[in-house]
Amino acid sequence: MSKLYKCKKLETTLHFLPKEIKYCCSNTKGLGIDIKDTNFDNLKSNIKEAKNKYIKQLEKGILPKECIGCVDYTECSEKNTSLFDLSSLFKKKTYKISNIIVSHFKECDCSCIYCSQKYLQDPHYKKYEILPLIKALYSEKLIDEENLTVEFQGGNITMLKEFDAVIDEFTQHNCNKFIININGINYLEKLEKIKYHPSSVIDVSLDAGTRETYKKIKNVDAFEQTISNIRRLKNATNVHFCLKYIIIHGINDNIEELTGFLNIAKDLKVEDIVIDIDFRDTMMNHETVFIIPTHYYELFKTAKEYSSKYNLGFYIPEYTKKILDKERY
Repeated sequence: MSKLYKCKKLETTLHFLPKEIKYCCSNTKGLGIDIKDTNFDNLKSNIKEAKNKYIKQLEKGILPKECIGCVDYTECSEKNTSLFDLSSLFKKKTYKISNIIVSHFKECDCSCIYCSQKYLQDPHYKKYEILPLIKALYSEKLIDEENLTVEFQGGNITMLKEFDAVIDEFTQHNCNKFIININGINYLEKLEKIKYHPSSVIDVSLDAGTRETYKKIKNVDAFEQTISNIRRLKNATNVHFCLKYIIIHGINDNIEELTGFLNIAKDLKVEDIVIDIDFRDTMMNHETVFIIPTHYYELFKTAKEYSSKYNLGFYIPEYTKKILDKERY
């Protein structure tokens, strides 16, 4: 039975990275073009042509090599696909962008041992300005303004000089759905002034329950300062807060450290916690099989039970769930 593939994120996402622009959400795999080969004057035609090329391959049952190992595409067969679904699968695509990921910068005031930016180092790297590209996307009518969500990844946005202007550009077009990843070390007053949509999230990776472990992971002594800044920003806005804990083998993969983190999350009254696995063991580990240590499951169980007891939202990223289900990556 022949296979068919779909990828909604390939249809709707644009991801700005230090050295390239991806047409999907991935920063390690996925489909994209090198910045130096890109003529931004032809942004619209470049985007539509590339997305159309790859999506046609998926619809023909051809999985591009860049997609192998990704967990975001959907696989189906003609046997399990109704005629209605098939017509929907092949309907004309508009390629309107409803998901923009901004991670084209590396500036940061800590050096997390798991940071993906270390794998993207380039001595010739020179950050490009993203504001002109955002303006071009709007002028070319490539953005789905009603449904647009913008996510900031990369380094630390408190150090991104364009941030205020980029936020203003989005909000002037009535975009207020933001996912903003910060480390919390420095305070950015601009974050107080955004009128957030209820779906917006500010995500902080604390990754520790004690100062000493935080220093080992972040390579900077700013544990108390970070907690203070989270508290200040939470009191100043109505935005949804998520506190993240990335399990790092041999450093914070123990109940005592995790419990300290959970107590901090409860004290800060954050809405959600996210538990994840070290990026280096999963997304950067394509050549070898990563066997999930048995005690990781106990950590996830502890976090889930604690969250239920104290009415905290508890989440595991979808790709991590799939890794845990298979017990390996």
